[in-house]
Amino acid sequence: MPTLTACQTKARLNKAGTTIGRIQAGVNLAPWPAWCEETIEHAKLDTVTDTRILLRRERRVTSKLNAKLIVCAEYFKKYAELLTVNQNAKAPLIIK
Repeated sequence: MPTLTACQTKARLNKAGTTIGRIQAGVNLAPWPAWCEETIEHAKLDTVTDTRILLRRERRVTSKLNAKLIVCAEYFKKYAELLTVNQNAKAPLIIK
């Protein structure tokens, strides 16, 4: 049991340290857009469709995911730029 207590104590100390650090830094980050956290499903797979068609479907889905990642990365870069100018800047709007 002592190791479990030590792990819990360490976790609480880390959380408290993080909270204190954020307060002292004076930076209030907006929550990450939920849209950036949504996953994209793989293309439907079946045994009767030609492999080339399945590959085309999967590539289409991958292209959507890549486009989404680019938008989310641009969001993060823009937010980082805003925070360098103003520590309490509001999060930029995300345009899908």
